[in-house]
This record gives sequence, C-alpha cells and structure tokens, in this order.
Amino acid sequence: MKLSPGVTLPFAAWIAPKTALRGAPEVAALSDSSKGGPPPFFSKAEARPGVSCDWFTQPVDHDHPNGTLGTWTQQYCVSREWWAGPGSPVVIMTPGEVPMVGSVSPGLGYTFIDNTTMVGMYAQAIGAATVVLEHRFFGSSSPFDGMDSETLQYLTMEQAAADVVNFARTIVFPFDLNQSSVATKAPWVYWGASYSATLGSWIEHFHPGVFYAFHLSSATVEANSNNWYYYDAIREGINSKRNDTASVSGGCSLAFSNVVKFVDSFLLAPTRNATQVDALKQFFGATFPIEDDDFAYSLASPFRYWQETRGYRDILNMCDAVDFSDTQAVQDDILGTIPGVVTNYAAYFKQNFRDSTCTYFDVWGQEDPLWCLNTHDLLNPFFEARTLGNPWRTWYWLLCNEPIASWATGAPAGKLSLVSRKIDSTYWQRQCEMHFPETNGQEYGSAMGKTPDTLNKATGGWLRNSTRVVYTTGDCGGDNEGTGLTTCVRYSEFDPWRSTTMSSEIRPGGPLKSSDNVAVFLIKNAQHGDEAFTARGLESSRTRINPYVQEVQDKSVEIMKKWISQYKAPTAGT
Repeated sequence: MKLSPGVTLPFAAWIAPKTALRGAPEVAALSDSSKGGPPPFFSKAEARPGVSCDWFTQPVDHDHPNGTLGTWTQQYCVSREWWAGPGSPVVIMTPGEVPMVGSVSPGLGYTFIDNTTMVGMYAQAIGAATVVLEHRFFGSSSPFDGMDSETLQYLTMEQAAADVVNFARTIVFPFDLNQSSVATKAPWVYWGASYSATLGSWIEHFHPGVFYAFHLSSATVEANSNNWYYYDAIREGINSKRNDTASVSGGCSLAFSNVVKFVDSFLLAPTRNATQVDALKQFFGATFPIEDDDFAYSLASPFRYWQETRGYRDILNMCDAVDFSDTQAVQDDILGTIPGVVTNYAAYFKQNFRDSTCTYFDVWGQEDPLWCLNTHDLLNPFFEARTLGNPWRTWYWLLCNEPIASWATGAPAGKLSLVSRKIDSTYWQRQCEMHFPETNGQEYGSAMGKTPDTLNKATGGWLRNSTRVVYTTGDCGGDNEGTGLTTCVRYSEFDPWRSTTMSSEIRPGGPLKSSDNVAVFLIKNAQHGDEAFTARGLESSRTRINPYVQEVQDKSVEIMKKWISQYKAPTAGT
C-alpha cells in the first residue's frame, strides 16, 4: 500500500491492507519526497532558525541495495545552529521505537535538535550540527504500511543499524553541499537512550569506526528471557526512597510481597479453584472476564510509572496506602482470611488505576476498563492494528524477532516479589505468536530458534569491547584515570533496566569500569534515561534538574570534547 509522504496512520482498530512482497509496484516506498508535502510537524521544527527537515532515500534491504524491493524514504531534521563550518562534527540521535514528532516539535519544552537536551548540549560544546533521524517502520518512515511476519522481515537490528550508517556516510545537508561533514570526513557522535542506545551499541559493534564516539544511556547490551531484575530494581528503589530497610513493619516491599503471596495462592494453586479465582478478581474490581495471567499483569501495571514518569511520587503514594498497618484482616466466605495489605491494595487499585489503565487508548470506547490487557483475544486492536499507527506492535517485533526479549517477570521463589509469579517469560513469549502469525512461510526469529543467547553471541553482550563510549546508568568503579575526572562515587541507582546494561551487578567481572576509552556513570536518584534533558529543557515543566544528572552531563561533555579534540581527519586515499 503506497501512501502520500508524511502520512502517519492513527492508532485505530482496523487491519491495514497487507503489502505483498511479490511484485512491484505495490512494494514501494511508503513516503516519497518527490510527491506531496512534508509531515505537518516539519513546519514547527523548521520555524527555529537553522533547522531544516527532509527525506533521505534508503534501500529496503541493505543486503541487496539494488534488489527488486527498491527504496523508501526516511525523515530527518537537522540544525546547523552550532555547526562551526566545513568539516565540523555532527551529533545524531534516533527516537527509536516511537515516531520522531515528539523529538523535534517544541511543544513539550524540549527538542533533540537544540540544547534543551544532551544532543544539543554536546553540539554546542564541540561546534556540531544536530540530527534527529526517524527509525525504520516507525512514524512516517517505513517501507511498508501493512505489517506482518513477511514485511517485518526487514525490521532487524542489522537493517536499522545500516540505515544510520548509510545516512552518516552519504547525507547531503543543505548547508554542506560538498559533504565535508559526512562521517567519512568528520567526527560523528551518536547519542541514544533506552532502545536507541541499544541500537547505538549494535552500530558500535557491527560498524566500528563509522561513528567516532557514542553516548549510550541505559543501553540493553545483554538480552535475556527472564528479566525478574526489572521489578526487583524497582523494589530496591522503593526501599531506598522510603528508607524501608529501617522500617519495623518491613515496608512497602514486604507489603506487596504479601499481596503477591495471597494472589498467587489462588492463581498458582496446584489445583485451580475457579470459584475462588473469580472471587479474587472481583475483589480487585476485575468485573469483566479476564484470564489469570492478564489479571496478574493488571495488578502489576502501576509499577510502570517508575520508568514512565519523572519522579517516583505515584509509586510512593501507592506504597503509603498499601503499607498501612491499621487495616485489619477480614474474613471472606470464599477467599478465607484476607490480609489488611491485600484489602489496602485492592481499594487503591480500584480507585486509582483500574479505570485509567486503558484510557489512553479510549478511541474504541470499550466498556471493560482493563480491555487493553487482554492478550488472549485476537480481535484486540493491539493484535489487529497492523499499521504504522500501532508502534507498540512494531516494537514487539524486535522483542520477538532478534529477540531482545528481556521480559519483565516475577521474582524467583524465595525472593521478595512486587508482582505475581504468574507473570513469567511464557506470558510474554506467547504474545509473539498472537502478534505475528506465519505469513507466506515467514516467521519471527524466536519461532525459528533464535534466542537472547544467540543475540548476545552476535553482539558481544556484556563482554564486548568499546571505544570512546559514555555509558550511563553504570558504576564508575573507583578511579577515573584516563577520563579527565578526578573522583568517582558509587551510588545505588534504580533504573529497572540496569541488569541488562554494562553496569549490571550480575555482569561477569562486575559492572564495567571506566578507562581511557570508556566512561561509565551510575547517576544517583536518576531514572531511565534521565540525563537526556538539560536544566533548560525541564524549565517548561517546572522540574528542577537532578544535580547528580547535571554533574554527569557536565563531565560527559568534557570527556566528549577531549575525544573530539583527538580526532584526526583521514587523509586522501585512506
């Protein structure tokens, strides 16, 4: 299906036409810069002096660039505000698994093309241009609209990395028509956070030398299939924020562990009692039919706020309500003795989370407040909507295909767990088949035997060697000799993805330590990717920057300036 350039389909409950791979011209670029106008946000981004937005032509398949699949166009925005002239550096980022509109439109008070973010902070310090490049298959940048197991074969880490590399090597900026600042002639810095940092780690590993330096924030470098550490990091963070280690009652962690113990006594009983399980669901306000594993995940869903919001107040307020010792146990004819903490959480969940869990997908007007968590219904729009308007499903492909996986699960038996052990890797992996049934003989990678271990073997995982990389969410490990820093303090930091990063405490040999070529930071009181935003970028939200974040930003800039000063441009013929 061919669309006008810049069209981004809204997330809605339909199945888009599935683009066939057999026979052009149906297989064509989804956006074509020679026809129609640019996306509507281009004008807002370009309103800033020195900013321009355009389309860049990429092959659908970098392994066969001249093949029958042809090309497609990828959108980007570039700012020359701090570009110091011919041969000057470039700082680039990709938003990763979301459309780029939020990264270049100033409505939120920040953009990734100015110094409201670290991309611009670096550019201002080293005299660089800034670039935001949309990821293939997201926003308006996709070879196809209909997305199934056949068309998504071209959404891989290799193809996405090759897009960024091809752009860096061949782009012609309007202010640099002789290409003096392409990556073969000038130092390029790649900045990324979360998945875009993971993509950067792949580029650094598979395409060494194309980018001169990297800043990778919370990059998942070691995939796994059972990431129970995700919720455990949140548990430790709650303990720290509430000083629960000194709590006589045991605090929030123990309270939720007791909630889980009660819930799992029914959901994971050796012999399931349907009457009791139904009564349990009713007690928590799940009044519509819901499968046991989806119900378990609905009770865990509030913990997503730990990662998705700045500040921990939502979770800490919930803890205050649940960890309230005055609530007495009650007797129920079906469920037996219900502990006070269970009653507390059931009341808090019904009042604060149940009815709002799915409201940000309110375009369907569903009566069931938990409808969006139904992973057993193929008619659920999350499974049906196979278009660019459903970026969650496209992201899930990467989890199932590479597979990045790293499924967030309940803790093993014998450990405190914030969430039900009904949430296991099988719960998440099962959804791969729901999203991506076989299409014309094509399947997702994990259905064909690929595992997180095979991905780690290909990428080097925790044990890869890195050159000129700033890793954040990490442990400096003592002296920062060679980085220009004089001190290094180790703090406990509670990014839930830490266990998959270079700063994981379960990494062989311990968290990566800083060296001449690598700077590793663990930022106190910081969340997932927090150092993306500068003090100026937080002004509009009236948020005061974390001083530890600002310290790491400043030190990272000094390190990057030092590395860039050591760059030697290639001579003719090299």
